[in-house]
Amino acid sequence: MAASFLTSVAALVAALREPELPWKPFWALLALVGVGGGAMVSSQPDQVYWYFGIALPTASFTAADGSWQPQVIRLMFPLGAVMVAMRVIIYRSRRQEAQDRH
Repeated sequence: MAASFLTSVAALVAALREPELPWKPFWALLALVGVGGGAMVSSQPDQVYWYFGIALPTASFTAADGSWQPQVIRLMFPLGAVMVAMRVIIYRSRRQEAQDRH
């Protein structure tokens, strides 16, 4: 759960820090999107429910009424973060090639 969320946050920061990246708000929001994943109910920790869905953020929990303990823990595959990382890598390599030409 933490790895999924930290991957999304790292991609968000990378997108925001990249100078002159077109559509920065779009890439920053996309970094937080998760697709497909699993959910675990705290009363049955040995069972994981796999599902397909799209959600923002990639990791979350739902608490029981009047309690701080999570009732359902959900994590998603950070597909948006992977897409943002690929875009930033492509952008950096193109920028480096342009600088090498000059």
